[in-house]
Amino acid sequence: MGRYLGLKKEGTYGDAEAGASTRYEDTIGSITPNPNWIVPEPVSQRGFQKRALGLYRSRGTIGDFDVTPNGIIGDLLLGVLGGIDTATPSSGVKTHTFKPAKLIPSFTARMGVELMERVIPGLLVDALTLRFEAGEAVKCSADVVSGFPETKNDINESFTIDTLQPITQKDEVVNVTWDGDAEAGVYISSLELRIENNIPFDRGDLSGRTFSKLRVGQRVVSGTLTAYFDNQDLYDKFIVGDEFSFLVTVGQQILKEANEDPAFHYIIGAQASNCQYMEDSTPNLQTQNEPLMVNAPFRCFNAGIDTNEIEAILQNDIDSY
Repeated sequence: MGRYLGLKKEGTYGDAEAGASTRYEDTIGSITPNPNWIVPEPVSQRGFQKRALGLYRSRGTIGDFDVTPNGIIGDLLLGVLGGIDTATPSSGVKTHTFKPAKLIPSFTARMGVELMERVIPGLLVDALTLRFEAGEAVKCSADVVSGFPETKNDINESFTIDTLQPITQKDEVVNVTWDGDAEAGVYISSLELRIENNIPFDRGDLSGRTFSKLRVGQRVVSGTLTAYFDNQDLYDKFIVGDEFSFLVTVGQQILKEANEDPAFHYIIGAQASNCQYMEDSTPNLQTQNEPLMVNAPFRCFNAGIDTNEIEAILQNDIDSY
């Protein structure tokens, strides 16, 4: 018996690769298949008699889970953004920068449900939410879709879950830079980022029931900032419509072997350089025992054809995704 969720990047879209998943996560997952039955309404009689299979579609969510450095967080970030650059700042250390790309990769998901393994090919990350909350583990959830019928397999009794501790904001590696200033006086209670691919998943074509052609829609990057401030810059920027930028990274020191880099940290973060407050970000009166915080929804934009709305940063010891 086993309960698990694993992902493996596909070499060919919709073609499940043999073997176990590359990485597994300790999280819940709910992916519901739907054959979209076509049921014509009867005219000659009261009872329904005819039915035919429609477009095969399945969709669901992965998470909400506490982010660990070597879990599936890197796969999901690659899945929602599509591009990646990897650097080696020190021996055994890999810094992955995930960037928007024209297309996104597909995955085969394997879900252990006690007595069998559900194998779901052609899995696409339609949306991803990343939440930085003061004093809590960084959390991630993803909306996923698949247009290929799933199969089943024998349960995998040797899957391996990342044993590293979740990344939290209470550890010593925390960096907040607002508008290029590390001393901007912005004190964040929470920062939520959401990346949406708006996959035209319900549109089919005459090639068959599957979502046979990998397509994506307009990418939307949005978020909500909950914070208090030592100055009036946020208010001023909101009123006049100025853009802002940010870089937020959190991580933790990892005890390494004596012959390895002692400064190595596991890190996750995000940065954007062209953001706009979209709704109310003005302070309002509250009781004296409540901090004067603002909840500021914003959108991230690119500044040109070769720029990125958002970049996600993940530092760990995984060579590649």
